[in-house]
Amino acid sequence: MTNLLRISKVDERPGFPLKKSTLYKWLRCGKCPELFVRLGGAAYVNLDKLDELIRNGGTDRDAKEAEGAA
Repeated sequence: MTNLLRISKVDERPGFPLKKSTLYKWLRCGKCPELFVRLGGAAYVNLDKLDELIRNGGTDRDAKEAEGAA
């Protein structure tokens, strides 16, 4: 079963690594689309995918910026 958290409830979860505003911005811009699910007009973040993203060291864009700086 997929572990989802409604984006509007993110600020109610202590220690969550991202702000609600950041997630809405990523959703709107299409960044990391695998993180998001829309159900009945509400937007959710897939916590399993977010954990995977964090374990892998960030987004593809972050990796590309690090390569360019090296």
